[in-house]
Amino acid sequence: MRRAVPIHLAIAAMAFCLALVARSASAQQEKGKEAAATEQKPLVAYRIEFNVREIEDGKRLNSRNYMMMAEEGNWAKIRVGNRVPYQTAEKQYQYTNVGFSIDCRPHEQEGGVALAIIVDFSSVAPQAEAAPSFNPMFRSNRTEVQSIVALGKPTVVTSMDDVESNRRYEIEVTATKVK
Repeated sequence: MRRAVPIHLAIAAMAFCLALVARSASAQQEKGKEAAATEQKPLVAYRIEFNVREIEDGKRLNSRNYMMMAEEGNWAKIRVGNRVPYQTAEKQYQYTNVGFSIDCRPHEQEGGVALAIIVDFSSVAPQAEAAPSFNPMFRSNRTEVQSIVALGKPTVVTSMDDVESNRRYEIEVTATKVK
């Protein structure tokens, strides 16, 4: 003899099963979204060339070229210079870096590349002959620039005057996308 299942129990069992199926489908959708979010997009990198020109009274005195490879969104850095000691107490010294540095972070931009650039020139100032000192005086010219440049086109992104002379520094950038 077969027993009849009350209708309200059958409906409750069906509702429970449907809820489990819906929950399972929802969990699968979430896993799919997470997988899509964690998929890595292709690596984008740039070859960034800097031409640093030193100009005095309209004449080009010097020109230096620097190149870096930089990944999309990451900082790349160039450091050229020396560590200079200076006395802080008797027989105690500290060091500071002097020279030239460039920091650059590219971001893909429609029609070109957006660059965050930091350029710093630092040097030791000449000492006065009348009152020599054991501690040097340091000079620094620094600029921070946000600029969008067309790919492959040389672009002057900043220029700086040296406050101690008639010299001017121009920074030209050429960015090329690396495939």
